[in-house]
Amino acid sequence: MKRFIVLGMVWGWSSLCAQTAPVTLDEILTHAKPSKLIQERLTQEAMARQAENLATTQEEPINLHHALSWNNGVSDDGLEHEVELSKAFIWGDIQRLEQAQNRLNNEAYVLEESLSIVEIENHLKNLYHQHCLDDAYLQSLQEAYERFVELYAKKEVAFDQGEIAKTELLQLELERSRLAIELQNREAKEQSSRELLLSLTSLPYDALFSCNDTYSIVPEVSMNDQVFTLSQEAYEKRIESTKLGMARYGHKVESVELSLGYSKELESDIYTLGVSVPLSFTTKRSEYAKASLMHQASALELKRTEEISKKSYEVRRLYEHLRQNYMTIQAQEQNIENYQNRLLPLMKKSYDYGESSVIEYLLSQQRLYALEQELLNQKRDYYNTLFELYTVSEIKEKQ
Repeated sequence: MKRFIVLGMVWGWSSLCAQTAPVTLDEILTHAKPSKLIQERLTQEAMARQAENLATTQEEPINLHHALSWNNGVSDDGLEHEVELSKAFIWGDIQRLEQAQNRLNNEAYVLEESLSIVEIENHLKNLYHQHCLDDAYLQSLQEAYERFVELYAKKEVAFDQGEIAKTELLQLELERSRLAIELQNREAKEQSSRELLLSLTSLPYDALFSCNDTYSIVPEVSMNDQVFTLSQEAYEKRIESTKLGMARYGHKVESVELSLGYSKELESDIYTLGVSVPLSFTTKRSEYAKASLMHQASALELKRTEEISKKSYEVRRLYEHLRQNYMTIQAQEQNIENYQNRLLPLMKKSYDYGESSVIEYLLSQQRLYALEQELLNQKRDYYNTLFELYTVSEIKEKQ
């Protein structure tokens, strides 16, 4: 019995831990509502376009023609009958070519629309990283506030013992209040950014983020060969579609119509069998259609060249900006490290020995907060640039 109780407690604790486990970036992307809606819409549009493709390329139905005529004196009842069945058959592989042509255009459309999913997922990644930056800064600010509270407690004792003036204690109290307000504001901002991101997912609003899976801040980002893959694939499908269209209009015979008829005239049964072949060479319709497709292919190529040129320039610009961000962050981190390890201990020691005023000490602390705020903004800019670079490059996954 005890064994079952222990197992039940272990299972309950495991379930509780599983429910409160921090949410990872992959889980956010998996439960993202905007990208799911777009994917579902594209699936339905693809099915609708495929059905329309099959509908518009089907053969014409069998035609039934039946006529009754009355001619007094020709037969006993004065009626003449005429019945005819006719059916047009698409010649050769024209139907297959038309269906393949439409299918490729439809697939290209879906690929082009899928770029919005790439943009949304990179936006979610950026929000996740921005929140994790807020969370890290909040923890640093919390630690600074706790250290200052300890300092204030010591100075409060010193004031009670008559070792420091009331003005000095008041200045420290004002700084403590300022830090408390800033900490409260940061907590509200951190909670707001977390709830904003969670509102775009199906995850619970009280979920916490792991922040152990953020992308590293590195000097260079590897793009490999995945740049512009979606739009390039869509372009290739449209080009292939125009080629199939030109092949489709290259047939000299497009359809053949067969007919079978029966009529009764003057007490005679007449059976007819007919063949109708449209003579394509008597019209320039196919020539104009092929010329249109050739111009479409040229326009597609020119448009693709223009898009690649613009996107390539934007990628180079963002890539260079990313490198500059990295160098600025490295320099700022080194500056903060030197400030914390070299200048601040001296200022603290000087203040403890009464060699510097409380104003000088507080200014040195506030300078550190300003440096850390600058670093936070620089890291924000880095991730904004990184995920904009991924979006322009049409990259979803981490490279």
